[in-house]
Amino acid sequence: MNRAVFVPTVLVLVFLNLFAKAQFQADDYEVVAEDAAWCWFSDPRAVYHKGLNERIYYAYINSKGDVVISARYLESKEVETFVLHKELQVDDHNVPSILFLPDGRLITFYTEHNGRFFMRTSKKAENITEWEEERVIPFGGKRITYSHPVMLKEEGNRIYMFWRGSDWRPSFSFSDDLGDSWSPAEALIESKGVKNRPYLKVHSNGKDRIDFIFTDGHPAVEPTNSVYHFYYKEGIFHQTSGEQLSALNGSAIQHERVHKVYDGEKSSIRAWISDVALDKNGTPVVVYTRFPQDTDHRYHYAQWNGKRWLDEEICKGGGSMPVVKPGEKVREPHYSGGIALDHHDPSNVYLSRKVDRFFEVEHWKRKGKRWIHTKITSGSGIDNIRPYAVFSFTGDPIVLWMTGTYNHYTQFDTDLRINQTMSTRLERVYN
Repeated sequence: MNRAVFVPTVLVLVFLNLFAKAQFQADDYEVVAEDAAWCWFSDPRAVYHKGLNERIYYAYINSKGDVVISARYLESKEVETFVLHKELQVDDHNVPSILFLPDGRLITFYTEHNGRFFMRTSKKAENITEWEEERVIPFGGKRITYSHPVMLKEEGNRIYMFWRGSDWRPSFSFSDDLGDSWSPAEALIESKGVKNRPYLKVHSNGKDRIDFIFTDGHPAVEPTNSVYHFYYKEGIFHQTSGEQLSALNGSAIQHERVHKVYDGEKSSIRAWISDVALDKNGTPVVVYTRFPQDTDHRYHYAQWNGKRWLDEEICKGGGSMPVVKPGEKVREPHYSGGIALDHHDPSNVYLSRKVDRFFEVEHWKRKGKRWIHTKITSGSGIDNIRPYAVFSFTGDPIVLWMTGTYNHYTQFDTDLRINQTMSTRLERVYN
């Protein structure tokens, strides 16, 4: 063999061998926020925006109870950080959601856990260092939790806001002046009783449609917790199949009227929701978790085929995610490692499951009738949990996740990490 050909060939084989054996542990990825945590019921908690700058913006809570937002340049990787509210509560339920206005300014929304609802608007486009004064919006009560903002372009950039109300009912309001004023709060979904807490997740195409998934309540309270889906378009709430449920200005939607994605009563296995998105055909995809036992969490993927939900188990997720001391009771046994969809292409699923001692983040890809999965982290010495995929124009989604030790929503020692480009990861291995 010609030596000029032989040497590069050997180098390529060595390089590929190194890559094949590489295991990218949590420590191999960049920390983009130290002392940071988030829950999965206030979204979008991270967004991509390309205007004058190309950055991702992400929000979180630290162990002091500060409400924080950061922005990271995609090219330079420089990070800016701003504390929106100092020492609000040590509680990851209070994570802000982020919405960009048409002029490039940001609005952030955040709540206390069963408390007040806050809003702040940036003074300049794409700038998180200068903000208008914080506003408290009553929204009909003082025991509010979670924020889910949506803007519909085809409704004149009307902003819809969804939250859990003081009476536990998922509720909503809207603004036709970019958040300056809001319509009277209304119940979206009816509650079944005093202790009943329906959980809600929201997705929108940003144009004319909003999709919702919700549950009967909390899986610790509802032994047959089911998953429901409906959507909003042009002033009407619809069943998944398109049948009309009610008008926007109608009464709160009753559970029993909404068709189920998953029926917990039939199987006697409780569930909890994680994410909803629309595929390239505009049909909904849902990921959620079933709990045959509190120590056995199963991730499920349900896709609407135009007539019914096609539901399948992706994989086992392991047991509950919170770390406790020997003899200490897990206070939230239904907290899984976490699962999220790529909202640009929901055939991509990002999940955290227990592998050996720790939770690892993986990418699962639906190809035809098969699932192909790739390890994002492997062999880590700490947990990697609650991944969140952020759409970007650069190709693959940007994925952020929590890493560290999580005991409870009021007690955590975690950071946020970000996935890196393949070239950067290979360079680390080669060097």
